[in-house]
Amino acid sequence: MATNNQPINTSGRGPVAGHYRTLTQALAVAMPKCIIWRETGEGTPISVKELYDFARKQDEESPLSPEQFYMVSREGAIGISPGLEWLTRWMFIPMEPGQEWDFVFRNMQEELQTEAAVEKAIEEAVQRGLAAEKAAKAAAAAAPKVPIPPVAPPPAPRR
Repeated sequence: MATNNQPINTSGRGPVAGHYRTLTQALAVAMPKCIIWRETGEGTPISVKELYDFARKQDEESPLSPEQFYMVSREGAIGISPGLEWLTRWMFIPMEPGQEWDFVFRNMQEELQTEAAVEKAIEEAVQRGLAAEKAAKAAAAAAPKVPIPPVAPPPAPRR
């Protein structure tokens, strides 16, 4: 029986191609084949970033039963199976090339660049904070040591 973090293995020769215990694992296998999909019901385009966010949430909130698995097709389609391949319900199919694909791809690029800029700004702020903390510690260490007089113990209570 596969654990929640490992691909299903029934052959003894390694993972069975295309069967995965988590949507995140299935997405990792599908990504080299496809970076933009369509949701099968509505046909809404979904980028790899949006699908990754969805997959993490799905894996956390709705783990599969032991019989179920996610399946990835040779083309990069992702589906969920109740245990038999021929009953796979395809959730995300690769999006066809065209103007809409180009539009989604450009938006994804811009979003990733914006996120990278935000992450860089946060990292720089953290580094400045660490440098300021280090400088404060160095200043405190360099400050002259003033002995603190001992405090007399409180008087004993009267009886």
